[in-house]
Amino acid sequence: MTLCSRCNVLVDDQHDQCPLCSKPLGYKGSSPTEYPSYEHYYQETKVFTVAKLFLFLTIAAIILAITINLLTLHINPYLWSAIVTTGLLYASVAIKHTIMSKAHIGRKVLFNYTALSFFLLVIDIFADFTKWSTNYAIPLFGMGATLVMTLLAIVQKSLWRDDIGYLLAMFFVSLCPALLFVFQLSNVIWPSVAAIVYSLLTIIGMIIFSDRKFKAEIKKRFHY
Repeated sequence: MTLCSRCNVLVDDQHDQCPLCSKPLGYKGSSPTEYPSYEHYYQETKVFTVAKLFLFLTIAAIILAITINLLTLHINPYLWSAIVTTGLLYASVAIKHTIMSKAHIGRKVLFNYTALSFFLLVIDIFADFTKWSTNYAIPLFGMGATLVMTLLAIVQKSLWRDDIGYLLAMFFVSLCPALLFVFQLSNVIWPSVAAIVYSLLTIIGMIIFSDRKFKAEIKKRFHY
């Protein structure tokens, strides 16, 4: 066995390169023995990656925004850095969990709706809280997210198998704007009611027009 000085692992003498870092081991040989691919692991342990650079730039921009905001509070007593910070965090997380993620499209839609709703709420709160986010934006975005997921499920013909769970999740998420009205965080009820009714009609429509597989999936998920 030959010790790789970089990774500190023992490698079969019949190989001339470390399977982790590809560094030459100083011994030439050939063997039918094959090691699994460690490229993904090596990419994660690299000192410099694009993801790490993006994370560093995001943190640097947040710190810079907060610093400037605090130093200029005597000129403009407005915490605009909270909006900048939330926006940068949302962009960073959205890129990681949407563009770079291989997760199911339903999970991506649900995640982005939740994250975007929080971002809009922060903007509203730090902009005198006129409740435009809780009154209109969050409920209407919920209707839009439900519509997108429904269309994708119909086009991909995977409604009963993959998408039903996310559509049911969107229905329960659509109840949240109504709770905001109950706790007086919004003062316009019709968008919240519209979002709930639309999600409910979507579920009813799927049950009526679906095949047996969909109905069997519903029974399995609700254990009846």
